[in-house]
Amino acid sequence: MTEASHAVPDTEEFPFRGSIVWLTPEQGGRATGPPQPRQQWPYYAATAYVPPHTAATGLASFVLRDFQPGAWRSQAQGRWLVVGNEGDQAVQQGSVVVITEGARDVAFFIIEQKTRR
Repeated sequence: MTEASHAVPDTEEFPFRGSIVWLTPEQGGRATGPPQPRQQWPYYAATAYVPPHTAATGLASFVLRDFQPGAWRSQAQGRWLVVGNEGDQAVQQGSVVVITEGARDVAFFIIEQKTRR
């Protein structure tokens, strides 16, 4: 599946606003550093969990947008791709969403504001 074939319409609501902090390669983060969103695919889709859950107990698809390309820390918007903001994936202001690539933690998204959903 190519990036262009992924479907995350711009009209979809991104109810979470906050700060994304990418782990350095030395901290176990992405070897290539923070992702570079592209014009044809301005998102970063990965998996994530909300502590106290772990990658083994609470993983779900998560999408980020509007973050600063290549920045180790920036503002961003996020949303759960399939699940709602409930159960193991429930977040509120102050919650941390741990972004993963496989079972490896690569970033922390700190919720500063939550709209509906």
